Amino acid sequence: MPVPVGREGNVQTAYVPCPSWCITDHSQRVGFLEDVNHSGQPAALSITTLHPARVPLSVSLSWWPALGDEGLDKPKLAVDLDSEVEVYDRTAALAMADQLVAFAEDVRRLAETLPDDSPSPVRSQADEALRRVRGEAV
Repeated sequence: MPVPVGREGNVQTAYVPCPSWCITDHSQRVGFLEDVNHSGQPAALSITTLHPARVPLSVSLSWWPALGDEGLDKPKLAVDLDSEVEVYDRTAALAMADQLVAFAEDVRRLAETLPDDSPSPVRSQADEALRRVRGEAV
């Protein structure tokens, strides 16, 4: 993949192998070869809330191939939590996934102890949405 690298007036083209999962537009000029980043399609968690402040959470594959000496010589899982990004290798990413599964099980266990929703149009829409998420017939 050709990538324009350098400052205005001194731009050169570097050819960087691009992984099949990368969705980055590499036609945009970067200042240094170390700035070349491959990013995959993000997966995001959205939680409906009445509070206007939201904390976005998304994950994607990410790789800075020219930063080999900084531990980013291979793709990592990038976790973006409210614009703070942390990267995880395979073992740490799988451990985090296990923690998320356990958390989801806790949420389900607690939710199932709640009393049934009172009949209302909102309930029927919520119930229909839940059935669709679970893949049940509507």
